[in-house]
Amino acid sequence: MSSDQRPLVIIGTGLAGYSVVRAYRQRDSSGKLLLITADDGAAYSRAQFPFALSASQEARELVLATAEQMAYRFDISVRTRTRVIRVERGERVLVTDRAMVPYSRLVLACGAEPLRPTTLRGSAVDQVLTLSSLDEYRYLRHELAGRRRVTLLGGDVAGCEFADHLVRAGCAVNLFEPGSRLLGERLPTLCASRLARLLGRTGVRITLEDGLARVDQGEDGLLLTTLSGARFATDVVIAVLGSRPRIDLARAAGLAVGRGIQVDAGLCSSDPDIFAVGRCAELGGKLFEAPDDIESGARIVAERLAGAPAAMRWRPRLHRLQVEACPIVLCEPPPVSGEWQETATPKGVRAFFHDRHGDCRGFALVGDTVDQAEAEFRRVI
Repeated sequence: MSSDQRPLVIIGTGLAGYSVVRAYRQRDSSGKLLLITADDGAAYSRAQFPFALSASQEARELVLATAEQMAYRFDISVRTRTRVIRVERGERVLVTDRAMVPYSRLVLACGAEPLRPTTLRGSAVDQVLTLSSLDEYRYLRHELAGRRRVTLLGGDVAGCEFADHLVRAGCAVNLFEPGSRLLGERLPTLCASRLARLLGRTGVRITLEDGLARVDQGEDGLLLTTLSGARFATDVVIAVLGSRPRIDLARAAGLAVGRGIQVDAGLCSSDPDIFAVGRCAELGGKLFEAPDDIESGARIVAERLAGAPAAMRWRPRLHRLQVEACPIVLCEPPPVSGEWQETATPKGVRAFFHDRHGDCRGFALVGDTVDQAEAEFRRVI
């Protein structure tokens, strides 16, 4: 097959994959585009999961467009329920569990897989759930039917957001965080304490510096044993411990990998015909996590595929946590030396991160101070 007959192939139909499609179609309205995905290819937003749980929404209600609708809208081909086994770079061919697929250029938008606790023991360890896909959301909704006792493992952003919305949905929520404060290094001490206190007032039971040792099947649901020796029953255990970039395919193909698939500022991997974007990619030692960064990366890939010069730059981002009990706006500082300076207000906390030169590089606003976010963000950027 000649090069002009081979399609541009994208592996993955998550935010990264479909964002590349949208951006590329603005540049090229007729080029051959093929997407391959191991799931049903539906377009949806994982950011909506916490809200959807509190609103008791079914998985089908979260679908923004089916694979068929996306294929029609953007004039692309989407192969669903297809697993890519390996990349044959020399022949520029993908080996899948269904057929061989030639490509002209390849975009890896493989995403990340949820982390699971590795030290848990017990007869019901396999019943610990994760929540990173629509299929997992659908299964969790099934497991929550008629049940209300939920235990969350992990007190980072996702853990706090799910805790807040689950308790609003009528669940009795236990949240375990092995560290000394919620959101780990993302929030300074006063901000994290205010978050824990306000979440606690809603009914979330927060346990810091502890975790689970065992998950066993009991007569009354799952029987949990903590590291400190306490025992209690729950109906559902959800691990919200973050994620790990999916790099196995890239590593097996001989591409440069670190924590993620290593790319240059143009999102090109160590193979000039292969790009990586989204949560599977790593640029300058940093992973793509924020949706805005993923969409920016997708635009860069589309520009480069169209032959235009473009380079990704990390920019400060405003992150509004989906925690109704405690409004928080966070502008995370870059990984530079510095310190947080916090000031408590009657109904909130203002915290600013200053580098060793005294420049403000990030901030966290909690409670009634969040209204100042836009002004402070302009000052930082």
